[in-house]
Amino acid sequence: MPNRSKILLGASVLLGAAAFLLYFGRTSVGVEIATVSVQSIQEYVVETGTTRLAASYAVYMPIAGTLHRIELQAGDAVTQGDVLAHIDPFNIEKDILATEGQIAAAEARTTGVDTSKPKPEDIEAARQAEQFAASNEVMARKQLEIAKINLANASKDNDRAKRLLETGAISRTAFDEAERKYKLLQEELEYRDLAVESASQSAEIARLKRESLTASVNDNEFMRKAYEAEIETIKARQDVRRNELLKADLRSPITGVVIEKLVETEGILQAGTPLLILGDLSDIEIESDILSEEVVRMRVGQPVEVTGKALGDVTAKGEISRIYPVGFKKISALGIEQQRVKVVIRFDNTALKLRPGTSVDVRIITNERDGTLTVPERATFRNGGEWSVFVHRGGRAVLTRVKLGLRNEKWAEVLQGLHAGDAVIAEPRNELKNGTRVRPL
Repeated sequence: MPNRSKILLGASVLLGAAAFLLYFGRTSVGVEIATVSVQSIQEYVVETGTTRLAASYAVYMPIAGTLHRIELQAGDAVTQGDVLAHIDPFNIEKDILATEGQIAAAEARTTGVDTSKPKPEDIEAARQAEQFAASNEVMARKQLEIAKINLANASKDNDRAKRLLETGAISRTAFDEAERKYKLLQEELEYRDLAVESASQSAEIARLKRESLTASVNDNEFMRKAYEAEIETIKARQDVRRNELLKADLRSPITGVVIEKLVETEGILQAGTPLLILGDLSDIEIESDILSEEVVRMRVGQPVEVTGKALGDVTAKGEISRIYPVGFKKISALGIEQQRVKVVIRFDNTALKLRPGTSVDVRIITNERDGTLTVPERATFRNGGEWSVFVHRGGRAVLTRVKLGLRNEKWAEVLQGLHAGDAVIAEPRNELKNGTRVRPL
């Protein structure tokens, strides 16, 4: 009997324990537990971007002329100073030779200045010609005034004839005669006006010729100066052509590659015609379209991490170099219209050798803090407009309000409400309430 009693007692204990575990398992919720820890945290924006040349260099026709065929092709490497294209120099060289002859002729005229002084009879003839031209101008002006008066009278007669014709007081023939006279006087006035202009120009020419001859009687140095000025003008034009001759060989302004070839065949081109686009592939930057609400946290100089398939396992370091001042609208892949702003990122492409147009991923670090209290971001949730977490304490979920700082998709900084080592429920389920029994999974 004693042994039988012990057996029955043991069975009762086991049954009670099983019932307790069964009851507890049914009334508690299985949860994942995470520990509040001290570590570094970064706040960042993740976006895609595209590489582009930081600067491109267009090669233009420096002068008008015949361009020989450009042998370079897109992708060819060039070194600073290399000849990229050649302009036929024949016309330039011919013009330089022509200006040398013009200079020689002007120098010869300068030598003969002293032997070309005007004679007294030439000056007298010039004075008489000036007086005659002045008299002609006066006469032409008088005749113009007479023509104006005649035209005014004819206009009145023509208007009167129109009225009389309408009343039948005169014949059609008489009206036509009045109108013909009016038109003839109009032509006469135009003629006299031109005659005045011509007479005035002739008088001015005669005056300048007389003054020139008079001034050169005792001193004709102005002629020598004129010839010397002509020589200087020709030499300046010659210098321009010689400078153009130096530009006949178009040289590369940079060491890089040909990005685009714009002219394929030989031909005559105007100055300013674009020929080639050059670029330095080592000087690459990234352009990324960032949501306008995220740009407000960004500043020039903030660090950026660059990754992507084109980089393999490498993470390149860069920084924001420019933020565009104006945003634009862009339709997302889901068809949603978004306001975005272009951000330019500089990074070292020397070893990576990425080409323009390569798609990359960028992580722009907008803020970071070392040695701060953190909790998994998925443990936080909004409750009544405030951030909260469930702390695991005594087998129950304890609702705890927290104040958060920096956040990213993995971690959240805890400024208030938790301590290092606290156990929190990593992914709180909807059925959890303050005080709900929980068991760690």
